[in-house]
Amino acid sequence: MTARWDERVRAAELARFESSLAGRFVARLGISSEFVHRVRFTKSGLLFLAWALVPRRFKLIAAGVVAAWLLIAVGAFALLATALNHLA
Repeated sequence: MTARWDERVRAAELARFESSLAGRFVARLGISSEFVHRVRFTKSGLLFLAWALVPRRFKLIAAGVVAAWLLIAVGAFALLATALNHLA
């Protein structure tokens, strides 16, 4: 009984979202409203939705920047550990 009620509430929320300005905007972008409704409008959900809208080329650039930053951070940590080892 609870599952049926949850399903009906979810369907009503989806219909309400699809008729809203944001729902029409998402439909114009070609994104499924089911996807948006599944994400939920929380901070992490909005971040995930924004990331889904980023073109693949920019995602590759961002991944390269993060990888370079991590490589430098690990190198700096190793250098610091070596320096502290020699002092002790």
